[in-house]
Amino acid sequence: MINLFKMDLQRFKNNKIMYFLLLIYAAFQLFGIFMMKQYPVEQGGIPVSSMNASEFIQLVLSQTPSWVLMYVAVFSVYFYMSEYNSGFYKNYISMNNARMYSVISKILILGLFTLLMLLTMVISDLIGRTIFFNNAAIGDLGFFIKLLFGQFLLHWAFSIVVLFISIVSRSMITSLVIGVVLALNVPGMVVGALESLIGNVNVSSYMLVNTIVSIKDFNNMNDVIRVAGVAIIFILLFSVISARYKMKEDLR
Repeated sequence: MINLFKMDLQRFKNNKIMYFLLLIYAAFQLFGIFMMKQYPVEQGGIPVSSMNASEFIQLVLSQTPSWVLMYVAVFSVYFYMSEYNSGFYKNYISMNNARMYSVISKILILGLFTLLMLLTMVISDLIGRTIFFNNAAIGDLGFFIKLLFGQFLLHWAFSIVVLFISIVSRSMITSLVIGVVLALNVPGMVVGALESLIGNVNVSSYMLVNTIVSIKDFNNMNDVIRVAGVAIIFILLFSVISARYKMKEDLR
């Protein structure tokens, strides 16, 4: 397990695509804040320029498509498929429990990328808001920490879902298309539309992407429990089924 993780970590550190994605995201985030200054908007009666970091981050993440999810999806697919297409897995797949350990290792690497992605978002937002809005307010620190931790768990869960799709499809194009569809929250919108027709049903609020793009009050314990619950359930569920599927996969 440790040796497999070290190999994946080395591939991660040497992965030019990862640095490229982070750099491009930061550049577009700064450009987006610049455009918000040129064309001022409000959210709930609050001007974007007056928002603290927590309010601004939730506004950014609630917009569809979620660009953070797009980047997470692209990296999740690329990192898994680059090894699979190269056939490198054949070097270790005969080891005891290697398939399961390989999946766990990649889940940990995706967690690391998700963390870097969110840190890039926070730093880009702070720089952009300072330059263009002259506003570097963080707001309540406890709220801010709960927000970031909750979004980390949710986005990590999303990356694991995309990893499972990559393992099943074994196709980079197919996995990317499905990942983009999920990032666009097409399933959540479809379920939400069906709920509006049926009535008295609230399944969509517990769907992963719907939870990510919904603005939450992290001073409200119900919202904290919902975010943590959805994230942990998706993390555990798709980690288990990914490992089980990989163990039974025909790799010839």
